[in-house]
Amino acid sequence: MLARQAARPFVQAVRSGHHAHGPPAPVKFTGPQTPTGFVHDGWANARMPFNVRNKWLFATKATIFLALGFWAPFAVVEWQLRKANAH
Repeated sequence: MLARQAARPFVQAVRSGHHAHGPPAPVKFTGPQTPTGFVHDGWANARMPFNVRNKWLFATKATIFLALGFWAPFAVVEWQLRKANAH
């Protein structure tokens, strides 16, 4: 009982420290703006340099992007070794 009373302020602070229904919207609905409307300012996917609506195209682009980043150091080492052995 005493432990509960001692821990209550801490528990209340933790519970009030987060939002019950997720983070607040980045902008409020003012005028014609909606999450899927023409004006995008602060909404998810608004400033992404690629479209994620087509999952197969996104998967292809993501795979190519990640594969290039992974294999680039190996390609550079291979190039340097061939260049050093060419002499």
